[in-house]
Amino acid sequence: MTKSEIKELFKIQSRNVRYLKKVEKNLTMDINHYLLKGDDFKVAIKTNFYSLLYSSLSEAQFLQILYTPNGFSYPEIKNVQAKYSIVDKWKCMLDLALSHVGDYQVDTGIALKRDHIRDVIASYIEKPQNIRNKIAHGQWVHALNSKSTKENCAMTTAVRSLNVVEISRWFEVHQYLCFIIRDLVQSGLGTFNTSFIDNYSKLDAFLAESNSWTIENRVKNIKRKYQNRKIVHKLNRCRFIENKEMTRLVPLITGRPPQSP
Repeated sequence: MTKSEIKELFKIQSRNVRYLKKVEKNLTMDINHYLLKGDDFKVAIKTNFYSLLYSSLSEAQFLQILYTPNGFSYPEIKNVQAKYSIVDKWKCMLDLALSHVGDYQVDTGIALKRDHIRDVIASYIEKPQNIRNKIAHGQWVHALNSKSTKENCAMTTAVRSLNVVEISRWFEVHQYLCFIIRDLVQSGLGTFNTSFIDNYSKLDAFLAESNSWTIENRVKNIKRKYQNRKIVHKLNRCRFIENKEMTRLVPLITGRPPQSP
């Protein structure tokens, strides 16, 4: 595969990613709408679709990063693609990206960052992928074990406890993860580029900040925004009526016809 072919694949995947992000925005609006109405059944349905969308976007962005122009070489790309699972592919891609900076087996600073990013992959790639597999195989209410011989109670709990807040965190963390891999593969040997340092710090800050997010607070915020919009709409309506009335009264007060706008 030539550099121009890799670049073309990057462009194709970028279009896929942009489209899926539009879907994400619209699906989030749908979930917020049903949260506001208190329709728990429709919230649950849309939430499961939201988790499937996350996996779709994750795989699309994975390929987008893999085909970053002037990033991974073709032999490196083949190495990644040869791995069996998507989780193993992410881990391989991370190690290859780190090798553009240095050797994690020698440099403890690189090793610590590798461990942290692998933890993120476990929590935000592997865990959602396991849940996605259950939902994709029709196990929306009760999850089964790998051999489908009995219920997997832990996975049943994981599927039923999904909510838009948790999944929205997945989306945001995933974006940082993509930035970090891209920044690594574009770093020079022996040094992390400034974008990597910035995004690595922002990821940690976001994880700390969003750790306290709850579905209850999201519902409160949605209701508050809805009430504020109603108030603004009412005020605008009052101003419209007031202006219309003033337009009618001006000629009566001044004796002159109203001027054309």
